Order: sequence, then structure tokens, then C-alpha cells
Amino acid sequence: MRGKTIVLDPGHGGKDVGSIGGKGTYEKDVTLRTARHVRQKLIQEGATVVMTRDADKTVSLNDRTVAAQTENADLFISIHFDAYQTSDVHGMTTYYYKPQDQHIAEEIHDQLFKAEMNTKDRGVRFGDYHVIRENAKPAVLLELGYISNKDEETRMMTPSFQDQVSAAIASGVVNSLR
Repeated sequence: MRGKTIVLDPGHGGKDVGSIGGKGTYEKDVTLRTARHVRQKLIQEGATVVMTRDADKTVSLNDRTVAAQTENADLFISIHFDAYQTSDVHGMTTYYYKPQDQHIAEEIHDQLFKAEMNTKDRGVRFGDYHVIRENAKPAVLLELGYISNKDEETRMMTPSFQDQVSAAIASGVVNSLR
């Protein structure tokens, strides 16, 4: 991974808390925690990693995509946790916008489920999200669980989940950028 630059985008931040779990967990806090774990794993692989935010601050959608261009990123990954009106929905989904980014999304998603995440595989899908649609660099958006599901909300806060999910994402990045 030497010579590769990855931009990690912890979703939300600052006044934008994202979704809120039933136990009061803010999505913005979990995305930042997860991105920091992923950063550590990618650095161990030799990559240069840039974060769109490394604190609880507001970053515009445009500034997030500009970071990928400014840093000449080989890959941009936006990290999120999904929510739904009912608490029974669970699982992980990986999104891409540009057809040429589908293989990256599939590689990362495959690694997540090879790691036996014990959740529903919601698939790799086309997603019309600003940070991947308006990104000039290869970009994917990960929804790593449902914060609205009490079991997934509890799990996403555990060190074991953070280690497992970050290792899987890093492995997917390495495989997709070989």
C-alpha cells in the first residue's frame, strides 16, 4: 500500500449528529471511532491516510469530496451507520455511484462478510449520495449496521466489532488497490 492515499470520511459531525440510536448513541461518534480504527489498520499496511475530520466538527459535503481531489486520493471511503423507523431492520450495505467503482465496493463488502459480521448482507448497491456522486476519485460509502437496531447499536460500540470491521475494510482496500 506504499504510495497509496486513502481518504476516510467519518460521516456527519459537529452540529450534524446523523442518526441517533435507541440508547442515545450518535452516528457521528461511531463513524469517527470506526474511521480512526480503519486509519490505523491502513497505516499498518503502508498507506497514507487522510481524514475528512478527526474531531467532532462540521464538514460540508463539498469539502469532503474536495479532500479526495486535493489529496489525489486513490480511494475515498465514507463511513456511516444506517437507521430505519422500526428497530428490527439490520445489516450492512456498501454503495458505489460510478460503474468503475463497483469492483472496489464489492471487494470491501466481500471482506466484511468473510469476517463473519453476524448480520444481514444487504448487498452492494448503486447509491446516489453526494460524497460518492460528486467525487472525482474512486469512492464508496459504507453503511456498517443499523444504529436504530438495539443489538447492532450495542455491538457497534464494542472494541471487538471495531477491530473486526476495520480489519475487514482494510483488507478490502488492499485487495481492491493491488
